[in-house]
Amino acid sequence: MTGLEVTRHILAPGVWLKDQLSSFWSDYIALTGVASENVRLREEIGRLRQESDLLREDIKELERLRALAGIPGTMPWEQSGARVIAGKFGPQAALNSVIVNTGFLGGATPGAPVVTREGLVGKVLHAAPNSANVLLLNDPSFRVAVLGQDSRVRGILAGTGAGLPLEVLYVAPNSYMREGEILICSGIDGSAPKGVPAARVVSVHYDQDTLFPQIIAEPIALKSAIEEVILLIPPKGTKAENLNFNPYPEALPADESITDEEAARTMSN
Repeated sequence: MTGLEVTRHILAPGVWLKDQLSSFWSDYIALTGVASENVRLREEIGRLRQESDLLREDIKELERLRALAGIPGTMPWEQSGARVIAGKFGPQAALNSVIVNTGFLGGATPGAPVVTREGLVGKVLHAAPNSANVLLLNDPSFRVAVLGQDSRVRGILAGTGAGLPLEVLYVAPNSYMREGEILICSGIDGSAPKGVPAARVVSVHYDQDTLFPQIIAEPIALKSAIEEVILLIPPKGTKAENLNFNPYPEALPADESITDEEAARTMSN
């Protein structure tokens, strides 16, 4: 916690100076094409308002159908914005992570999912009062339960390292997941809201010599450097556990996590 706080105070002046210079450039220099950009944005706002109205009607219909079927709705997750103030410290850093300027005073509790408007970025690993360390989803220790948006096939999304593709583990042999399919958080492990985009399937290979198909995916939200993120705070009464998949949490002590081999045996049985 002390290290995170010291890092934040060292980097904060540089971030402030960068913001001031960016604001100066935007306000006084980069004014070319503002009028045409405003016209384009007005048209975009009109289109988004129409889509919002349609989606609002769909949400009302879904609420009525859930009420008729007696299906309880999901509790909303609160949101807290944060800015990335530091990235991975050198090529020899142990974890693929970033530091944000929001700590547990702002809701950045360990295990809380971190997203952008594109999709899942990672989870909070350590938190100080005003800063936190975020483990990115391409780190080799990262795991999250996912679901194929079209096929509804379940699996575990695992990181393999910075700049490397992701793996989808423990997908049932008799299931079908196609290339290009979007993988969303399934919410089955309680670590992230259901429906948050996480990755896109790149290749699918079925081999008779292996139990599970070999599925490679790419992250959606980590294609470029991230500057701002959103911390998702779980609803009251729930807890954002570590993003290590555990299908039977009551069967294990609270301080233990299931291994990949145990998960493979569990799902194959």
